[in-house]
Amino acid sequence: MNLDPAEALLGQLTAARAAAETFTGTPPLGIRGVEIASGDRAYLCAYEGPAFLCLGADLRPLRSSRRVEQVATASLVWEQLEAMLDADRLRDLAAAAARVLAIASEPAAMADAVQGVAETALALVEWRDQPQRALASLPQIDIVSARHERVFRAYERFVAATEGLVAAQDALDSDLVAALRGFEEAAGRASVGERLAPRLGPVIEACHGAAGEITSSHLTPLV
Repeated sequence: MNLDPAEALLGQLTAARAAAETFTGTPPLGIRGVEIASGDRAYLCAYEGPAFLCLGADLRPLRSSRRVEQVATASLVWEQLEAMLDADRLRDLAAAAARVLAIASEPAAMADAVQGVAETALALVEWRDQPQRALASLPQIDIVSARHERVFRAYERFVAATEGLVAAQDALDSDLVAALRGFEEAAGRASVGERLAPRLGPVIEACHGAAGEITSSHLTPLV
């Protein structure tokens, strides 16, 4: 019988936690599954100290410092990516879009762009809420970046479609002006007006440095 992906991941993390306790004599404070490439799993376990133990897919401690650093970097980047894509702010953005659409469907280009922002924002929320997100997956970063690019493009279309409305806002319905302002503010909080990939570059560099500290605190010898 095929397990649900979330159930399968839970089973893997439970087994990794038990293996880590076997090697150290102490249960880890936390554990993160990491996928460097599709199907290439490892498990990063955190202990007091701070100290760390990185297990391979065979649930044995890794020996390569380079490999442990790769796993640690991926885990740290994933945490930062999760922080960048706040599900509540994305939901607020979709709700703000709905308020705009409830008031006005013209100009059509604006309405289409607002609808596009709402749909793509909710697609990111769907990813953010998946139980499988407990697995830090480098291949998934490309998928998430592509989803974010779609919401960025949709918001770009909104900005272009509403340029003419700015000069005429005194003649617009006050409820529409308020709804548009709320939508723009929600977009700013959700950071959909900025591309994700350029923001990730400095993050990856910083995480690479922090991963070196994790590697130096590994509980078993590395070569």
